[in-house]
Amino acid sequence: MNYNRLETEKLFHNQRYAKDDRDRDGVGKFYSVIKIAKETFYELVHVHSKNKKLLEYGCADGINIEIFEKSGGAYVTGIDISEEGIKKASERITEKKLNADCFVMDVENTQFDDNSFDVVAGMGIVHHLDIKNIYQETSRILNKDGHAIFLEPLGHNPIFNLFRILTPKIRTVDEHPLIRQDLRLLKKYFNDIEVKYFSLLTFFAVPFRKLSIFNPICRLLYLIDKLIFKIPYIREWAWVVVIHAYNPIK
Repeated sequence: MNYNRLETEKLFHNQRYAKDDRDRDGVGKFYSVIKIAKETFYELVHVHSKNKKLLEYGCADGINIEIFEKSGGAYVTGIDISEEGIKKASERITEKKLNADCFVMDVENTQFDDNSFDVVAGMGIVHHLDIKNIYQETSRILNKDGHAIFLEPLGHNPIFNLFRILTPKIRTVDEHPLIRQDLRLLKKYFNDIEVKYFSLLTFFAVPFRKLSIFNPICRLLYLIDKLIFKIPYIREWAWVVVIHAYNPIK
């Protein structure tokens, strides 16, 4: 593993969790339009992790640990490279009395045995990592019927890429939104793969986010997006994808 990349990521996220993340305040409005993608992600995790062993990559301050534990009764383990993030996650677990634990750990090289988990989940984490390494590690630590569920950005749309260029302070230098080759590589490590695409036209709902019509507009544009995403190459211009890969190849 590239040590410099690891240390850069750790430093960035330690600084982020040690202070108020004000750099993200101004761009949070844009992420409001991926609400349906997040709902899809959470529903998949809920369905497949009920009363199961769930590992979250990049658990940060533990918000998702709480959501996963309360929604599905899963026993949740969270890992993150950031000591500051894990400190906050540990405090949340204790305060909320959650059936969970968390550790500072490199997700590309975990300390877990083979076949340790039923589900691995992560939101906005895979694109920080070496793609081959994380797919291989995920396949290893999942049991033979296991599920990997991720919500990740795509890197083909020039408008979204411009947005990323204009907001460098909210991201690390090593981030690399997924491209089609990254999605295809999943086939080497999992027998079954489903990818759902979200947010192309829904981006234009941002100006209405504080109005009562925001949710109906988002829903309408989402339905139009679903039709557009039936076209193979056009769907790659989506902002984010929800990946569901299961039955890992052992």
